[in-house]
Parts: sequence; C-alpha cells; structure tokens
Amino acid sequence: MDMVISDVTLKYLCQKYRHDIGTGTNKFLPGIKVRYVAANKKFGYAYFGNFFFFDDDFYVWEKDDKYAVYHNQDIVEEVFDDECKGRGYARRVLFAGVLTDFVDDNGEGIYTGDVIKLIKEDVPTKYFAVGAWSREDGKGEYCFILDNHNWELEECIRQNYRLIRVGTVFYQLDASDYTGVNQRTMEFNGWRDTEEDKRIKALMAKYTPNFDKELWKYKGLEILGAEFDWR
Repeated sequence: MDMVISDVTLKYLCQKYRHDIGTGTNKFLPGIKVRYVAANKKFGYAYFGNFFFFDDDFYVWEKDDKYAVYHNQDIVEEVFDDECKGRGYARRVLFAGVLTDFVDDNGEGIYTGDVIKLIKEDVPTKYFAVGAWSREDGKGEYCFILDNHNWELEECIRQNYRLIRVGTVFYQLDASDYTGVNQRTMEFNGWRDTEEDKRIKALMAKYTPNFDKELWKYKGLEILGAEFDWR
C-alpha cells in the first residue's frame, strides 16, 4: 500500500472502512500494521480491521474473555450502531505508531514513534524520532520532523547514514491522555535541547513503553542494566 500513514490518515481510513471494521469483513482492507501500548513495558500489534478510533481514543478488538471488563459497549454502539456481533471486546489502549515501508540496518521494520540512531563516518552520531507527514489521501513522507523542515528517511539513506532503531518516544506516558505520535516525535526532536537533554531522552527511549514520570527511575534502570523488549 503506497500511502504514508499519519494519525490523521489512519483516523480517516478507519472512518472510511467503518462498516468493514464493524462487521469483521477483512477483504480488500488496507494492509496496515500498527503498534499500541498493551501494558506497562509491553507493546501489542494489530492489523487494520482489528482496531478503530473514537475521537482521539484508540480501541483494539480482543477475543479473550479476560478483556471483558475493559469492554465499552456504549462506544461500540456510538461508532458502529449494531454491526459488531461476534467482534469481541473493544479495549481502549494507547496508539503507538504505524509500520512504515522502511527497515533499519538490522533489517527491523521502522515504526512511527521509533527513535533512530543515525551513524555516518566523520559525522557526530544523531538521535531522532520518526514521524509521518501526510494528508488524508496518504501523500507525504516518513521523516524526522524538525524545527523548520522535515528530514525524510529516504534522504538519510541517500546520504549514506546507517539507521538503527534504539527505542521509542513512548516514555513518561499518561494512560488517560492522548498525545499524537507526531507531537511526541517533535518533542523528542527538540531543536533547543542541550546535549544533556538529548542524552536523557535517548536513555528514556530505551525503556519503553513506560508510565514512570520521574527521571531517576530511568537512570536507575540504566544502572541496573535493565532491558525492555520494546520491539
């Protein structure tokens, strides 16, 4: 699917294919894979047709009865009327990016919201987070959204940078608040940041998804040599 999928585009597509999502008709749906925060320290993944938006809130369909307590029937009926028989339980989670058509130097697929280490001989190492700059029609680019321009991933590759995924921007999370992926990436890519600011953000990106607010907890994880399977 030759589209650049930002949050805005994804919401548009969910509305466009609302009937198919509600009824579970999976034929001819866009081949989009997304990531979400399944729990603290754990991401989940879903394909288009198995999730939907209600305003800014993001829901995934679950079959396991253990998710029955999280089901929101009022939201389901508001979005789909009575088209959702047999779809399971609608559980609200935090949206955490979409799989792009780029891979890093280790062959791993890059998601929006990923923090990328850029390596090039004789150039200082940089860390930037990936966003998606697009319209509802899907035209645009996957890029690092900077202060006054976008640095496209395709251009980084043309300039012979090595791209290594090292973490994500989903740290210091708040389960009750929605913050768009592009907003999180722009905050990570802060052009006013000091070198210490950049170091701290790169550290927190390693330990994601994480709801801890206090910086000392991330530093403690570093001292302990903890590792999250953020992939």
